Amino acid sequence: MNTPASPMLFTSFEQGGPPSGRDRSAALTPAVIGAVLVLVAGWLLLASVPRTLDEERAFASAPGCPVAEVSTECRHTVAATVTSAAADHKHRSTYYWLGVGHVQDGPGALPGRLKSGPLRAGSAARPAAGALRRVKMEGRTPVFSAVRPGAALQLTYWHGEIRYVEFRGLRQYTAADPRGGYRLPLAAALVLLSVGGACLRSAYCWVRRAEPPAHEPWRITMPLATVLLISCFAFGTPWVTGGVPTALLLTAVGATPVLAGAVWLARRHQRRTTDTIKVTPLIPLGEQCFPGTIFGEVPYGHEEFGYLVAAPGLLAATPDPVGRIARRPVPRTLTAVRVRPPYWTDPGPRPAPGAQVVECRDGTTPVYVVTEQRYTALVLGALRRPAEAPMRASCTALWA
Repeated sequence: MNTPASPMLFTSFEQGGPPSGRDRSAALTPAVIGAVLVLVAGWLLLASVPRTLDEERAFASAPGCPVAEVSTECRHTVAATVTSAAADHKHRSTYYWLGVGHVQDGPGALPGRLKSGPLRAGSAARPAAGALRRVKMEGRTPVFSAVRPGAALQLTYWHGEIRYVEFRGLRQYTAADPRGGYRLPLAAALVLLSVGGACLRSAYCWVRRAEPPAHEPWRITMPLATVLLISCFAFGTPWVTGGVPTALLLTAVGATPVLAGAVWLARRHQRRTTDTIKVTPLIPLGEQCFPGTIFGEVPYGHEEFGYLVAAPGLLAATPDPVGRIARRPVPRTLTAVRVRPPYWTDPGPRPAPGAQVVECRDGTTPVYVVTEQRYTALVLGALRRPAEAPMRASCTALWA
């Protein structure tokens, strides 16, 4: 039998008996994915975010370089001239590039003989006069839109990178601005935590569930919508808050009502939804062949036999679309128990949307007849014997 498909996120909120080996196998994939995502999120929160915060604090507290020395730990300002200003449009995004040429060193210039000589540990080489560079700016305003080729401005270096430019009292930061660098890794960590937590919850519910989850649309759409809402909200919180604790608190506050609503809707739907589908048996007037497969540890159950032949008192599996050759009739010991939706734990490949399962018993062996909804009544009618009483109430109702 084939391995069942992986369960959806939050597919079940029930808790039941001890898990079987099949349950553990089905829960392994989401558990591993969830654990990996949580570990990556932990690395971002404990390593990447603190590193960027330390860099931001160091930049904010860095003083201007003294007259006698230029080092990577202080801010070094040089005068420059604009050589070009170009907006590069790529993939629906616009990048603003400012071409600059260094004119001279700013405050704290060293004698020219020291600019090309050996530097002390921790010192930084000064850009040579006339050196050309292209600087990627953050946005268009206020400096990029105000300067023209030939305009004089000041460039401020820190740790060897141009961090911001100044023009006539206006300051604009470059793409190398370390301020707020924690936001992207923090946003990624929050999204990974949301998705990873959902995967771990899915694995836990799969193992602890009371009954196998059925192939029902709400079991897919509701969990995906829940995770999508939480992930989008979590990704946005670092960009609208001023620090890591505030972003974490806002994410938790926003996720709480979404999770509560998802649990409430799931339990409400489960209370209103019956697992057994009521179908009125329809005895075939003659032999009819239609798509269907019998699964189970029985001689007549073959995954390769994709058609069923139904007639009064006859149900057989066959690989022939016409139903004339290689028939495997089911014995009279096969009894229909109920009609239900497909389960994730059912043997065989995942059935097509709208399929139904006639759950049967051949003695103590479970047998599953999978066919389209419109043929379920014919299967029930073929399994009925002329002298049998009407089937149990679970299979009697108006056939839709």
